[in-house]
Amino acid sequence: MPEPQHDEALVNNFLERVSALSVSAFDGADVTQELTQLMRDASTKLGGGGNIAVLKGRLTDRAEAAEREGQPQVRDTFAKAASLVHA
Repeated sequence: MPEPQHDEALVNNFLERVSALSVSAFDGADVTQELTQLMRDASTKLGGGGNIAVLKGRLTDRAEAAEREGQPQVRDTFAKAASLVHA
């Protein structure tokens, strides 16, 4: 099933920022506050529809990949980010 129409660069920008936070989480940092603010910004800037739906799907995919790779901190960061997106 193809992804909805979306702004690839904008979605990727937020994915990269969550990825950076997941690295900090992997190193033991508490990124909850930053992650919450980032996802609030994403929900506002991406709006409803395709952009936010694609972001949420990709965050979920990355959480599942981290689970398969045995990286619980990374998984938790992406799963939390997906749960905070208001799609």
